[in-house]
Amino acid sequence: MSMIEMLTAVYESVDVDKIKANDASRDRVIQSKGHAAAATYAVLAEFGILDEETVGGYHQDGSKLAGLVSHAVPGVEHSTGSLGHGLPVAVGAALGLRSRGFNEARVFVLLGDGEMHEGSNWEALMLAHHHKLSNLVVMIDNNGISMITRTKNVIDMDPLSARFEGFGFATYVVDGRSVAAIRSAIDAAGRSGRHSVIICNTVKGQGVAFAENDPLWHYRTLNAETYKLALDGLPEND
Repeated sequence: MSMIEMLTAVYESVDVDKIKANDASRDRVIQSKGHAAAATYAVLAEFGILDEETVGGYHQDGSKLAGLVSHAVPGVEHSTGSLGHGLPVAVGAALGLRSRGFNEARVFVLLGDGEMHEGSNWEALMLAHHHKLSNLVVMIDNNGISMITRTKNVIDMDPLSARFEGFGFATYVVDGRSVAAIRSAIDAAGRSGRHSVIICNTVKGQGVAFAENDPLWHYRTLNAETYKLALDGLPEND
C-alpha cells in the first residue's frame, strides 16, 4: 500500500505506449522491491499495460502473475524479489541506453528502505556516480519497516538523504503519499542533469487503519472479515 502513489507517479511520467510496444527507446521501470507484486500489477492494469483478465488470475495456478514480479509479465523489465538486484540492473540499463544513443530514455528503479541494507546497492551507486548517469532515477519507499521490525533497528541509515548526497546524487525528499509531490520531484530530477534519488516518506499499510505502520502485517494475510474491514475503511474515490 505504501508504493501505490510512487508507481502511479512513475507511470504518469513515462510514455506508456512505448512500453506497450516494447520500443527500444522506451523508459525502463524496474521494480526492485519485487514482493510488492500486487501493487505493481494493479498499476500496470490501471495504465492498460495488463488486461483485467490477466490481473484477475494473480497468484493462481498457471498464472504468470507470481507473488514476486516476473519479466514473463508484459511491462515488467526484470524479475526481482531477491533484494539488492534491481538497482545494479538499473545502472546497467542506464549505461546501455546511453551507449546506444537513446539519450531521452530514463531508468526508474523502485526500492524499499530495508533493501538499502544490501551492499550490492552501494556498489551500484558508486558506479552510477562514476559514470554520471543522469538518466537514472532511484526511488526509495521509505516506510521505516524492514520485515518484522523497524528498519533503523537493523541498520540505522538516517539521514538517508545525506548518504545519497555523498554519492553525488541530486536528492529529493517528498511526501510519498502524494502523487503530485512525487511527480514534481520526477520533473525536477529530469531537469537536474544528474543521477537522482527521490526518497518517498511513506506509511506501510497506508489506508488500512488496523495494519498501518505495523511490522507484523508484512506477513499477515486478510481473511473475509478483515478484507471487508479494510475496504470499508478506504476512501470511496480511491
